This record gives sequence, structure tokens and C-alpha cells, in this order.
Amino acid sequence: MNSADRSDHAVKTPIEMTPIESIWGKIREREPWTDEERETTLDELFPNDERIIPYLKRFATLMILSTTIAAFGLIANSAAVVIGAMLVAPLMTPMLALAASLMYAQMKRFLGSLTLIFLGTVGAIITGWLVAKLAGGALTAASLSPELVARTTPSLLDLGIAVAAGLAGGYVLTHKGAGSSLPGVAIAVALVPPLATVGVALEFGSVDRALGALLLYSTNLIAIVLSASIVMFISGFVPDYVRQIARGHLGLRLLPWGLALVLVAVPLGLHTRSVLEDEAFVRNVTEAVAEWDPQAEIIEIDADRTGDRATVSMTVATTSDLKPAWQLAETITNNHGIALDLDIRYQREAIDAASTN
Repeated sequence: MNSADRSDHAVKTPIEMTPIESIWGKIREREPWTDEERETTLDELFPNDERIIPYLKRFATLMILSTTIAAFGLIANSAAVVIGAMLVAPLMTPMLALAASLMYAQMKRFLGSLTLIFLGTVGAIITGWLVAKLAGGALTAASLSPELVARTTPSLLDLGIAVAAGLAGGYVLTHKGAGSSLPGVAIAVALVPPLATVGVALEFGSVDRALGALLLYSTNLIAIVLSASIVMFISGFVPDYVRQIARGHLGLRLLPWGLALVLVAVPLGLHTRSVLEDEAFVRNVTEAVAEWDPQAEIIEIDADRTGDRATVSMTVATTSDLKPAWQLAETITNNHGIALDLDIRYQREAIDAASTN
């Protein structure tokens, strides 16, 4: 199709335009793109010429370094180091390339980007495993740092963050003046830390936590590609003639990603529901403790409810005489109608004062 055919096929009079097409046309007027600019941007995301080898070398180097930084930061429980790893991580670029090639139906770039993401994912997990093996210290599966644990229990909130990050990534790509915001997008979505967590958790023998971190990463990947694709399609980045050609097949290309998003949303929803139920149960237990002993202060509490049985373990500090645990257990059981295993560790608070003249 030559340029004249493209122009004749794409132009509509204002009367013929739908409201959505009219809005899209205004966006195009504010952010005009030429074919040369589009091709340059696609080449920057994933080059198809002799620049591919240097690009792959840079990608591999940055993946290893960013994952190493992230793994050390996770083990050391340092949020600042983990944030630094997010800035170095190069995964956002091939994900945007994957979304762009999906919109342009460029199979070579699509397969290349998908392969690069897969190899980067596997390499990051291996790197995290090696770092944990060399620098794990006294950590065990039962004593993982809070930074690590936080990335093993994804919820629907993480899905919302990933969708917003994908929209932001697509916006940055399609609005040439917003390129400086891409590091912020990388920090928001945190692609490398979950992969480093998978490797570290596997080294410490915590398969469940590794699977949780892998679910978080998969959620980020799917949501970013899908939402960034949509932004690219409705903005001026995808030209009129490609939009017209792709319109009939776009649903088929996006369908697998939509189904994948639904598949990850199911376990995320179940986990979110479980977390909310556990939090509500902890609040109820805390209220029961206040009734049981008004002088008691909960130092630490771990409560888990599964079906009609619950387990509660807590550390309590009090200045009053110790009260029997069975009284608290009966209160919780009566309030919730469940069987309960209760373990209480007491810390006596003593006040000693002296004064001399």
C-alpha cells in the first residue's frame, strides 16, 4: 500500500468521525509522528540490524548487575538498594517492544522480544540463586527478610500497580516529551526484585515463596504488555493504515494476554480475600485480648484461620498477674465458633525506682 492509498484510506470528514475517533484525532494533532520516527523508536526498543549484538550484550550485563544488586538488597533488607536495582534493570524496554510489535504485527520483533524476556527471566532467577548461595549468611526459609517476604505474597493491589505502570510506559513511549518519566515507571512496577526473590527463595528451600514471587513477576509482565499495547493503539504511535489492517486481527492477538491476565487475577483475588480475612481475625483477637486483660500489650501476634480452625501465637507484655490462656481461648472460640490453638508468651514489665538525698 503506497502513501497515497494510506492517506485516502485513513482520512474521514468530521461528520463521518465517531466521538472516539475524533478524540484520537486530536491526540494525533498534539503528538504527530512520522514513519521515520516510528521506525526509529521501534529500533531503539528492539533493533533488527547489526546493532542487535551490542544491544543484547548491554541487556545481559545490566540484567546480571541489576539482579545482583536486588538480591543483595533483599537479603540485607535494604529498600534503598532494591530501588537502585530497579533503576538499573533493563526489562521494561523489551516488554514495551513486545507490546509495540504486538500492535504492529511484526512477528520477528515479537519473537525476539519474547525470547529476550524469557532468557532475561531465567538469567535473573539463576543470578539471584547464586547470590543467595554465596552471601546468604544465617538466613533460612523461616527467617527471610521483610523485603523478601513482601514480594512473595502478591495481591490485586499489585495487579492494579502493574496495569497503571503499563499505561504509564505506553504513554511515555508515545509522548516524546515524557521520556524522563520511564525510570519512575521502572521503580513503580519493580520487575527485577521478584525474580531475584525467586532465586533467593529457591536457594533457601522455600518453594512456596518462590512461586509467590514468580506470580508477582508474571502479573507485572502480562499487565504491562496488555495495557501498554492499548495505549499504543489508541495514540498516534500506530499509524492509520496499520490500525485499519490490524483491526480485524487485533482481538485475536490480544486475546491470549487477556486470558492470561484473568488467570493470574484469580489467585491474586483469592490471596487478597485470605489476607483481608486474616487481618479481620487479627483485629478481633486483639479486641478479645483487651477484654481478657486490659493491662496486656501485644508485642507480636501471628494468627491464621483456615476453615473452622485457627492458630494464634502471640507475645504479650503485662504488669498485672498472669491470667490463664484458656480464658482468652474460650472468648475467641465463642466469638467465632471455631476450634483454636493458642500459644501465649508472656513478658513481665517491672518498674523499679530509687531516690536518695
